[in-house]
Amino acid sequence: MANIRNSRLIFIDSEVNTVGNQSKAKINLPNHPFSVCCEDRMRLTLLSFDMRRSWYSVNQTNNVFYLRDPDADTYTEIVIAPGSYSTFASLAAAIQTALQTALAGATCTYDDTTRKLTFTLTGIANNAYLMSFQVKQGTRPVGVSSAGFFQDTHELLGIIPSRTDVPVNGTGSVGAGTQSVPFCAALNTLEAIYLRTNLMGGNYQTFGHERYLPDQNGLTETQIFARIPLNRACFDPIFEFVQYEDSNDLFQINLQQKHLDSFELYVTDDKGRLLAEVDSRQADAGLMSFKCVLRWDHIAANQTSQYQSRVITNPRHVPTP
Repeated sequence: MANIRNSRLIFIDSEVNTVGNQSKAKINLPNHPFSVCCEDRMRLTLLSFDMRRSWYSVNQTNNVFYLRDPDADTYTEIVIAPGSYSTFASLAAAIQTALQTALAGATCTYDDTTRKLTFTLTGIANNAYLMSFQVKQGTRPVGVSSAGFFQDTHELLGIIPSRTDVPVNGTGSVGAGTQSVPFCAALNTLEAIYLRTNLMGGNYQTFGHERYLPDQNGLTETQIFARIPLNRACFDPIFEFVQYEDSNDLFQINLQQKHLDSFELYVTDDKGRLLAEVDSRQADAGLMSFKCVLRWDHIAANQTSQYQSRVITNPRHVPTP
């Protein structure tokens, strides 16, 4: 076991620590209480985390999809109104309203048994189809917005995503009429939020946890400090806080430096994107803030002997050097 020489608790309220880049919080520390020397090292452990669920489950990261006409090589952007939809009926109604801005008479319904959406499209080309992009690297087609080129909308709709700049038919159907999606729909595309820091502690992540890293099968060093699960798929006014308590030291960072004078904390989604604001002033006003408790540990180096003493079985014998 590690020889913990000293520990201190750090209580953080990010509301008044927000700096520059939206909801990143910077914490300046007095140098002397958070220093070690020689071969000793430092460690940070997350003990608790609380944050109000003040973002929409449908937002600018998952509300854009397209009607693709391959013959005319055009994309018609369809945007679902941001909001927190507590039922699939209300989500289907919002999708239908979005469709009707581009296609008069289009409908969207939800089946409770199959948990799938069904689209009825009118007035479209014979080969047209619905689709959604989730492209990290590639050439953005004309008619596709920067935001729409990387979206999680396919999870909401239950359609096949296009992960390259070559568009993929999301439903498998084309033309006017009924188009059923292949997968179950979802009220929310975020199953957890991620507490990140600018301190590198030797932890690793897969490439899917970063919007701007190309997809690979390996691991890369991460700034993720902790993964905070969301226990409910949609906003609940009674349980509006995301809360985490840990007495098992699950999330830790072993620091490489000998002095800790400042660090940053911020919360992202699973793709490394800052949580979507309801209003562009929200984070700057401290309304995307969180509270957490960290434990700082001073860990003493193992004081093991550099050599082993010799055992002399014959006291009259003087060992040679």
